[in-house]
Amino acid sequence: MILYHAGPKWLYVEESAMTRTDLAKRLCENHQFTQCMMYEPFGHGRGAVIAKREHILVMAIATDGGNTWYSVAPSKELQDLIWSFSNGFAGQWSALELRAMTGLDDWKALLQMAGVQFAAAVRSVERAIAGQPEQDVPAAAEMPVFDGDAIELPSDYLHSFGTEVVECAH
Repeated sequence: MILYHAGPKWLYVEESAMTRTDLAKRLCENHQFTQCMMYEPFGHGRGAVIAKREHILVMAIATDGGNTWYSVAPSKELQDLIWSFSNGFAGQWSALELRAMTGLDDWKALLQMAGVQFAAAVRSVERAIAGQPEQDVPAAAEMPVFDGDAIELPSDYLHSFGTEVVECAH
């Protein structure tokens, strides 16, 4: 399995018969991803990026026998930060550098943001492969079905107001 430097808990791999272009198209049209041009941020053979949302990448790893393996992982920059934090090197990054790279200036918020974005991207890829939209559409309330005749109204309900014509003041 491909292991990126942030570690295995920051990697999701899925196998599908869906082509790279079809998955990228679904992710962009229905899941708010941006389509990418197959660049390889982690080096040759470690995944070509087909789509990106926020700090998370969706990469095509390999194709064999009509199936393609896809990975979901944080961007190279975010992986560098996660690795630094996980290995005791968080002090090498200043709050200004964190803010410049992620928009956040503390580690707790950064790791929480990364976890939320990663989980959301994994869910989106699973739903895109299954042909489902990003969010489930709420079921519409059923319209009542009336059997037989139209609704009966009391005879005085639709009384006549007369034929009085009110003229305009002009």
